[in-house]
Amino acid sequence: MRNRAKIRSIAVIGVLLAAAPALAQTRPGPADTAETASEPTQSSLTVGALQIGSAATLAIDGMAISVGPDGITYSYLFKNTGTAELSLMASTAMPELQASADGDETWVLKSNDPENPVGLKVTAAGVAIPTKAEVRAEALGLDRLAEIKAEHLPLIPFGPETDKALAALSPEAADRLAALGIISPRDPAEPKAPPTADWSLNAVLSWRLVLPPGKVTPLVVKFTPVKGQYQIAKGDEEDLDDMKDDLCLKPQVLSTLQARLKSGSAWKVTDMTVSIDGPSDWVDKPALKLSVAKPRAEAIVAFCGMDEKTANRPTILGIAPDDEDEIRIVIFEPEVK
Repeated sequence: MRNRAKIRSIAVIGVLLAAAPALAQTRPGPADTAETASEPTQSSLTVGALQIGSAATLAIDGMAISVGPDGITYSYLFKNTGTAELSLMASTAMPELQASADGDETWVLKSNDPENPVGLKVTAAGVAIPTKAEVRAEALGLDRLAEIKAEHLPLIPFGPETDKALAALSPEAADRLAALGIISPRDPAEPKAPPTADWSLNAVLSWRLVLPPGKVTPLVVKFTPVKGQYQIAKGDEEDLDDMKDDLCLKPQVLSTLQARLKSGSAWKVTDMTVSIDGPSDWVDKPALKLSVAKPRAEAIVAFCGMDEKTANRPTILGIAPDDEDEIRIVIFEPEVK
């Protein structure tokens, strides 16, 4: 898309969280045009689906995903059909974080906490559950967490704090980390530019889920998504056409979106990918219900499986496709000049 909105620290749909610490990779890389260099694409990152241990008496009575102005909420109804208490391990993976190789992508995170950059919280039957984090900083397929910590580098491999710490490395330390594949050496053509982080950060949050016998226990997982935001304007009609299959756009909706561009007006686009895998592969799962709250009445929400009868309502409903493990949800808002 030719017209990209400049990076905004937007952590949830339609809401600016000025008080929340936002971290973005904004250092541009080589580019063919000045616009590309100054306006990298703000991209989406996916939180992994919930995983849970197995038990013969575990059943899943319901699953739902709600996308709202304050984040994404996954809701599960776990039923213990047995006569004894169940204690099972559960986990979910944080999005993998890695610096953009050419500076054309950027990510805005809920916080700079490397263990939980999306502010994920878990409750069971309304009670908060503490989580434990397992973190790996991988370079060349090896965990280099210790080496990165030894140089007092932030674990998140992008953002102003990381750039500052990389720029402050001594030549000897930079050479040592480069030899391990942890960073790329300074570009001789740009001696003042900091090295580039080449590690990827992977974190998994886990917790113990206790299910009382003969009862249904609601489990709620809530977090702030990392999503893309950009603008499409006149001349980008083909980009909309490219989206139609991925979003299952109806011809009438596609025409409405394109008509605004042809008139010279633009759309502000919120684009995210959401994991829709069930928490287990060995137990029957009900259909996954989806709901997306509109940030404003004029917005257009699009995703495969949506109930067209709810398209003009404040909250759009739908059923996630059962043959996919991810679903793309896009919200178009009229751009106000």
